[in-house]
Amino acid sequence: MSLTSVRYAIVKSILSGDTLVIKPISQSSLCDKEQRISLSYIKAPELARPSGDPTNKTGLTVDEPYAFEAREYLRKKLIGQNICYTIDTQVFEQNRKRCTVYLGKDVETGENIIESLVSEGLVDLQKRNDISVNDTSYKRLVALVEQAKMNKRGQYSDDLITNHIRNMNWTLDDPKRFLKQHESSPPLDAIVEFIRDGNTVRCLLLPSYHLVTIQLAGIRCPMIKNDGQSEPYAEEAREYVESRLLQRQVKFIVNGVNKQSLVGTVLHSNGNIALYLLKEGLARCADWSLTFLGSNWREQYRLAETFAKDNRSKIWQDSKTDLSGTDATEPNGVSSEEYEAKVLEIINGDALIVRDLRDNQVRKIYLASVRAPRAADFHLPSNATTSRLKKPLYEIPYLFKARELLRKRLIGQIVRVVTDYIQPASKEYSERIHCTVYIDNVNIAESLILRGLAKAIRHQYDDKRRSSHYDELLIAEHRAERNALGLFSSYTGLHPVTNLIGDANKSGARSLLCTLQRSTWMEGIVEYVVSGSRFRIHLLKNDWIISFLLSSINCPRFERHSSPNGACPKQESEPFGAEALAFSEEHFLQRDVYVDIEGIDRGGNFIGRLLTTQRQSAVLMLVQAGLAKVSSLACGAADYNELLQAEERSREEHLGMWTSRAESVIEDTDNESESNYSTANESLCELNASDDNESSSRHGIVSHISSDLKVYIQYSDRAENLEQLQTMLQELLNHRALSDEYIPEEDDLLAARFSVDNEWYRARVEKIEENNQITVYFVDYGNREVITDLNRLTILPPDYTQLPASAHEFQFAYVRVPSDEDQREKLRNALFNLIGNDECFIKVEYSENTTEYISLYRTRTKENLIDTLADQNLIVRDQGHSYDQLQQVQSNLIISDTVFE
Repeated sequence: MSLTSVRYAIVKSILSGDTLVIKPISQSSLCDKEQRISLSYIKAPELARPSGDPTNKTGLTVDEPYAFEAREYLRKKLIGQNICYTIDTQVFEQNRKRCTVYLGKDVETGENIIESLVSEGLVDLQKRNDISVNDTSYKRLVALVEQAKMNKRGQYSDDLITNHIRNMNWTLDDPKRFLKQHESSPPLDAIVEFIRDGNTVRCLLLPSYHLVTIQLAGIRCPMIKNDGQSEPYAEEAREYVESRLLQRQVKFIVNGVNKQSLVGTVLHSNGNIALYLLKEGLARCADWSLTFLGSNWREQYRLAETFAKDNRSKIWQDSKTDLSGTDATEPNGVSSEEYEAKVLEIINGDALIVRDLRDNQVRKIYLASVRAPRAADFHLPSNATTSRLKKPLYEIPYLFKARELLRKRLIGQIVRVVTDYIQPASKEYSERIHCTVYIDNVNIAESLILRGLAKAIRHQYDDKRRSSHYDELLIAEHRAERNALGLFSSYTGLHPVTNLIGDANKSGARSLLCTLQRSTWMEGIVEYVVSGSRFRIHLLKNDWIISFLLSSINCPRFERHSSPNGACPKQESEPFGAEALAFSEEHFLQRDVYVDIEGIDRGGNFIGRLLTTQRQSAVLMLVQAGLAKVSSLACGAADYNELLQAEERSREEHLGMWTSRAESVIEDTDNESESNYSTANESLCELNASDDNESSSRHGIVSHISSDLKVYIQYSDRAENLEQLQTMLQELLNHRALSDEYIPEEDDLLAARFSVDNEWYRARVEKIEENNQITVYFVDYGNREVITDLNRLTILPPDYTQLPASAHEFQFAYVRVPSDEDQREKLRNALFNLIGNDECFIKVEYSENTTEYISLYRTRTKENLIDTLADQNLIVRDQGHSYDQLQQVQSNLIISDTVFE
């Protein structure tokens, strides 16, 4: 054998007991293409292949006896080792070379691999015609076979053949169950059989012989694509792993599952391959799978990635180190600003309103890297998936629970805020400050996600704008998903409520008055503060949302913006209205409270008392702060004397509206109506022409008088708005195609044509009888009509359904209504003739239940029209009520501020 015929290589993999994949080494090139060679003179038992494998030409799905032992013998001896070999024969049609292989770099001293296999009894000698009987190498192998038989080695032993056949498991039926079985067990032994890319390998688990696909936890290597458009450094990453792991025995730690693949850590005797990939710049940290690792590993992974970034290795060659748009950042791009703040309000699960205790500035902040539940995450009905959900807090699953967790933990508390990043303003959003919020050293965002009430935002790998504890958030989400909590459970997570607010719901609110009055001191949540004494409250027992007014006080009104169509004009804030609003927001907004319902006004707003969880009266707190006055109608209240004393103290101490600066303004507006926005409690007094008490009086025009002498009045200050509404309504409906399919239902607010002038008016359906006899009530005028033609009814445009009714119902005070129908009609006609279209002055004398009783005067002369009719013997004064009796009735009643809305 000549020396020049010797070739040198490194063994890359072992395909079977007689076939090797080598990477030749020559002086001319260190990167020669890999080759496949076969060992001369021998034939090893065949290894099985999956039935669907296209390379399985023999159809063998079970190992031949000792096939795996022969492969393993060569793997342990040769993988990664230097060999020298000579080519004995070459079959060109099969592109196959038969060689003699020696371990090491010297033919004379190296171990003959063929002889070693024969000595172990793991292979058979080939019987071929091209082998000479005088071939010395072959003769030696025959002698070794005889010796192996004598020594009972390998296949010549007395062991059962079945003991030397692998029980292969080509697939893993239930990866999640496998994870549960092994996540707490010691690392598993495995042999790396195939490298798909830098972070995906295929391993044979020992001793179960499961062939599984493993994704390396915590990293992502450049992707290899079949179309040849692989990402930069993808092939280099795969070759890096192949040269170190292919057909090596490793330790495998099961960390998680991704679809049908296992996610885990592969440990070689020299260390964790993922860390080496990160340090070499051939991989980057993968946030989603990094959470599967322990905190110690996560820290090492991040440091390894930072090392590669700092050295601009491989994939980081073109990376930018600066993070534009952030200030005072640490090396990881995270802002270090930290301060204490008081939480004032929770906004839908991922945003807070806080007061910075450094400068008392109120700021809106967002939880960093947190996304609250949204409609797009769920298969909601089509009408609920739009961005215009009426009540997202109750219509989006788990959003209410997320808000509640934050509210109960944070509202009114002092928290530590760390600014992580600032999201610049865009076309859709203004600038947003994203922070990590701590209470008692607990990351509230992590608590939220851990319960499945929010998710972590999936940032791009190069996005430095993320939470300073982003890994912890991902871990919390992973745990919530594994435990099927919240968003990851099968439960709908909806929190339906019944809305009792607004003109459309006032009849439903009135029907519940008795029920609420019987249930004293109900638990609730102040969801919104409209003004200092007016709130929206969520009653927890029945999940009702009500409008609630504080009794016993007059509180300054806060400004109200005009409606888009101009039907409701803008109202300026009264002195100290803003201060009263701010006080109530500070002390009551989103707090747990107790409410006691005492009554209800015409607009469906409940009236009563409110206590905090510390049993402090909201009314008393406002009066003590000088932001409300005690109403004269509060004399029947149990805490009336206490309220008077508190008002006197605040007056003496010049608090709030009692400051010297404000007293003159307060005196000028002392008799102004508070009824448009906050509780107005009127005192019973005689009409004074020189000093009109507007808290119990208004100017208006009588639009209708019913047969039972109920009078309907339109307030003069709303006349222009009503005229605009009617004009717009005619223009809209007269030029719009009416729906033929509209079928009205009781209590619908719609548009109806009045038979007298054939004009459209807003109306409410009161009753539907047979033969399409529909009784409607014209809400802006007070009259009623029975309509049988459905073409005279149509859907009211949405902008017109939220506007308050213009017709306000009253009854005459101190009047006995005639029982005879003819007399009532005669009196009704006399009233119309007397009033005509003149503006009147309305004086509320007293209230009983929800009905207000008035006196009616001419605006100019202050003539009492009822007295005029009494003088003409057309009406009889009710002698059953003396003035003292009426005053006592009035002192026990609470009249709402919204009777004139």
